[in-house]
Amino acid sequence: MFKYFDHHNNLIFSLGLVWQLTRRNIQIRYRGSVLGIFWSLVTPVLMLAMYTFVFGTILELRWTDQEGGNPEFATILFSGLIVHAYFSECLNVSVDLIPSNRQYVKKVVFPLSSLTLIVILTALFQMIVSTGVLLLYLVIVERALPWTIICIPILFFPLMVMALGFSWIISSSAVYFRDLGQLVGLITLALLFISPVFYETSRLPKVIQPWLYANPITWIIESIRGLLFQGRIPNVFEYLIYLGVAIIVSILGLLWFQKLRPGFSDVI
Repeated sequence: MFKYFDHHNNLIFSLGLVWQLTRRNIQIRYRGSVLGIFWSLVTPVLMLAMYTFVFGTILELRWTDQEGGNPEFATILFSGLIVHAYFSECLNVSVDLIPSNRQYVKKVVFPLSSLTLIVILTALFQMIVSTGVLLLYLVIVERALPWTIICIPILFFPLMVMALGFSWIISSSAVYFRDLGQLVGLITLALLFISPVFYETSRLPKVIQPWLYANPITWIIESIRGLLFQGRIPNVFEYLIYLGVAIIVSILGLLWFQKLRPGFSDVI
């Protein structure tokens, strides 16, 4: 399997190891429960039903260009929540990543930086299942799917790269700054309300709208909705900018992780 070493010949990635540990993490998450791994399917279905009832029936919220009723609003809302849930899970799990895997810290040959990639891929499993539920729901409601859904993996990729970079930064920093966990929890909650999950960007004052794109998930949410509900391909130039920023964040995150790594064994 593919392995990657740094200039000091230290092992950074082992894709074979990443695959094995990711599969184990997914199995452990649902082990011992009655439904087992089927909870990954049941959970998004129940969430979708709850959002339809609460936001569509009780609160009667609507999108500006929405033509359908409660079912359509639920899909618009759920598409944004899927993106936020993935990103927030990656960040929150990263806080305790190194302390919870202390058995690997003193193993010189173990690629600690691979642990964050395992977090990203484990969270990706739930995002894929939730997206599948959303697409099935759209088929039932709309009786069709736009061909643009084939671009969904292309949009997910830079989001994963961005999450990976932040995961490296958070997981390594949290070893030294234990209060970081509380801060990350507040940040992920804030991201929910300063991203267009429950509202449209166009409804905000024009002076505020550009600042909303400082949120790393805003552009992804709007692009996913464009694919699903308008059959619109994202702007290629905007995509390349987002991908470039994601790669920069990822590189800086890995460098930060490698810089702090030598002191892990002394602190844990």
